[in-house]
Parts: sequence; C-alpha cells; structure tokens
Amino acid sequence: MKGKYIVTVRNRRVQFTLELERNITVIRGDSATGKTTLVGMLRDYEAQGEQSGVSLTCDRRCGVLTDRDWQQRLPMFQDSILFVDEGNVFVSSEEFAKAIRGSSNYYVLITRENLHQLPYSVDAILELRVTTSRMRRTYSKTYPYYKVLPFPSEELARMTRILTEDKKSGFQMFDHIGHLYDTRCESAEGKSRIFAALQENHLGRTLVVADGAAFGADMENVYQLMQFYPGHIVLYLPESFEWLILKAGVIPGADMDNILKNPSDYIESAQYFSWEQYFTELLIRLSSVRDYMRYSKEKLMPFYLQEENVQKILHAMGQKG
Repeated sequence: MKGKYIVTVRNRRVQFTLELERNITVIRGDSATGKTTLVGMLRDYEAQGEQSGVSLTCDRRCGVLTDRDWQQRLPMFQDSILFVDEGNVFVSSEEFAKAIRGSSNYYVLITRENLHQLPYSVDAILELRVTTSRMRRTYSKTYPYYKVLPFPSEELARMTRILTEDKKSGFQMFDHIGHLYDTRCESAEGKSRIFAALQENHLGRTLVVADGAAFGADMENVYQLMQFYPGHIVLYLPESFEWLILKAGVIPGADMDNILKNPSDYIESAQYFSWEQYFTELLIRLSSVRDYMRYSKEKLMPFYLQEENVQKILHAMGQKG
C-alpha cells in the first residue's frame, strides 16, 4: 500500500481526523486525551458497523489488533489500516516486528514506549490536538521539523563536532565537510548509541546527523537532552543520507521533484519497511549508470567528495522540502 489516507471517525460526542502517509505511525499523549476512545470507536464500528453509532470515512479498510488475537487477525488484512491501543504488549515484541515486515498494511500504534525494533520516522510521531471545536480532535507532529539546517555553513563553523550514526557513507561525507570547517566528525557506532554519545560529551556544540526516517524510537531521549542542554545540541534529520544526495541533485533522476515532494505516492509499504530503504535503492539504481558515481553505503566514491558536489550537499541541507 502507498499514498496518503485520511481517517475520520465520529459519533455524537466526538470526531477524530488522522492523516497517514507512512506504514508506521505512533500516537502519544497524556491520559484522558482520547486515544483509547478512538480505538474503542473503531472496534465498535468493526463489530456493528453504522448500528454502533460510529461512522468511519476512509479509502481503506480499518481494523484493530489486540494482545488476544493479533496473530490470528493480522493475515486477514491486506492494504488496510490497523490500529493498536496502548497496553498491548505485543507491539514491542520482535515477533510483531517480523510479522509486519513486508506487510501491505499501514499501522497506527498508540503507545508511550520507544519501539526500538521498528524503523519509524520522527515525522510519524503524533500527539492529540484539540481544535477550536470541543467535539473535534486531530493529530499533529510531536517534534519540530529537523530536515533543514538553516545557514549550514554558519552552523558548521560554530560546531565543536559532528556526530553521525555510523562510519559508513554519511560519516565519510560529513568527515570531509568537518575538515572544511575545522570541526571533528565522530561516529556513535549506531543510532541507538547517539543518546549515550551526547551524554558522555555534552560540552561544546554538537551537530547530530541521523536518518530521520528511522530515528523515531531514539528521538524522545535526545530531544529531552536538548532541552536540558539548550544550545549545545543541534539536530539535522533528513530522511536519510541517500535522500540528501538525491535532494541535492548530485545524481539526476526523472521525476525526482515529485518523488521528493510526495514520497508516499511512490513507496510501497510491502516492499520497503522504511523510507530510508526506498531512497537507498533508488540512489543505487540511478547511480549505477556510471561506474565513477556508483553509490555504496559502505564507501563513497571520490566523485561524491568533489567540491562541486559537496557544495550541492551543503546547499540542500539549508533548503526546505
């Protein structure tokens, strides 16, 4: 399944509206904000239809999974939107992560846990929002927009270090950029280690560069640390390093503007567990036309570190969209 979908659920007392564009969406919020009410209404509609007093508007079938029957019910759904209420322990299991990999469904997980076994985006963490109408509820993104680094050259010049997830291609690019600004580049040795690396060394100013498409589970701790040490941590979270290369126009590709503007129209959930996988495969395919520009996650070809292409990367970092 791919594309954007709007789910509207209402009864006489309340209406929920939710827009989804990724295969995994996480909804958080305090108690009594309506999260469980939403799932209860969906469950009632699934059991009784319009006779339940609930109406559902969506272009796709919607359902609810619970601890009691999720393994039996999951195979019954294809190209559907499945909701899981908080308190269902299976949602944090490796078994669930394996079961939904390759699934054609979208999943809406209501939980306060950080689900490290699932690659969900920072942009896919939502919180309940009360509108001007007491009846209507909608959801907004929990965290600010971190796909842009305003004035990247000025920011990099002020940094003490750049911290990347690992020592693969992204590190090689930012290590090169760091030398241009007399800033050291370090690897956290895995995205789950970024929080610890920031705790161990919070002096100076650190630019964190990570794949936003799969950083959702690590975002809360890092964000809280940012609030504790204001001005010391700056986040830059593009979808992925491959997304940044494509955005920069280093590798040309047909229809690239539309792909970057509306990725959900192109990314099939049954094929790609996260958007990072899609952009990696796309870049590898587009760059394979010339040996000197052939992309690998493990090692960058010298082509990417040419001055012209590095400047394109820096320019793209400061551009929204």
